[in-house]
Amino acid sequence: MVCLVTGANGFIGSHMCGLLIGEGETVRGLVRQRSDLTWLEGLDVELVRGDLMDRDSLDAAVHGVDAVFHTAASLRPRDPADYEKINYEGTRMLADVCLAAGVRRFVLFSSAAASGPSPGPGRPSTEEDEPRPVSGYGRGKLRAEQALQEMADRLHSAILRFPAVYGPRDRDGLFLFRTLKRGIRPVLGGELSLVYVRDAVRSALQAARSDVTSGSVYFVSDGCCHRFDEVAAVVERLLGRRTVRVRLPNWAMKAGARVNQWLARDGSIFNLDKAEEFAHDCWVISTEKAVRELGFQPEYPLEKGMRLTVDWYREKGWL
Repeated sequence: MVCLVTGANGFIGSHMCGLLIGEGETVRGLVRQRSDLTWLEGLDVELVRGDLMDRDSLDAAVHGVDAVFHTAASLRPRDPADYEKINYEGTRMLADVCLAAGVRRFVLFSSAAASGPSPGPGRPSTEEDEPRPVSGYGRGKLRAEQALQEMADRLHSAILRFPAVYGPRDRDGLFLFRTLKRGIRPVLGGELSLVYVRDAVRSALQAARSDVTSGSVYFVSDGCCHRFDEVAAVVERLLGRRTVRVRLPNWAMKAGARVNQWLARDGSIFNLDKAEEFAHDCWVISTEKAVRELGFQPEYPLEKGMRLTVDWYREKGWL
């Protein structure tokens, strides 16, 4: 199987490439002209330079491809309009090109942000719930999902909604680890789901290989409901640090996000859009459908995944 991974040089995309190569698949990666290719070094990946808004480059990228794993997305744009431009319009253009090229499988890496917060404590979100995204990122992802579902009878797709994905190479989650290492444990939100990156990409391969109904949506996580404070306590223990708990009111968090967004030259994951998500206490999802239809079973519980992540950060000198 010839596979295209968009955003192949990124945190999730590079892990997707590594898994596919390990499974004996032929891998092509779509990367931007000035992308940092550090995480692809040593991997047998054919690189295609291009952009989700450049149809000619997409035509070249999908030529002869059997399956597309669409990990590329705008997470920290300088212009909030990019949440829709890149995440929705870019996905739709890529899907149109795939349809014309005869691609057999399209797997979208979406987000729990597309569905919005959970209905409440003890009630995880399911695929049957009406989506109520609270952020621009979530709304852009939801529109991307809907675009694929509109062409589900012509392009076979599977849509995977992930909560926060963590693991080696992740720079976005690094802020929390460094904050804890400094002795500060921020108190953010209430209950949430998480997924280790290796489980995330493995679920995508299972979706590509499964005979599921086109346009189906699946929540994927480690299957547990975590409290943010408990997650921080696990990392604190792995770091061997004692911390002081600090709770930020929503107004202070949003003010900090506004300043950080203004100062960040290349955009920041801690921005007003993300602050809107943090303002909601419950982000727990149910994986029952993925277990039932994809055969997905998480292999990395929180303690194991966090230990691997901390060890990698230390090895690379990031902590």
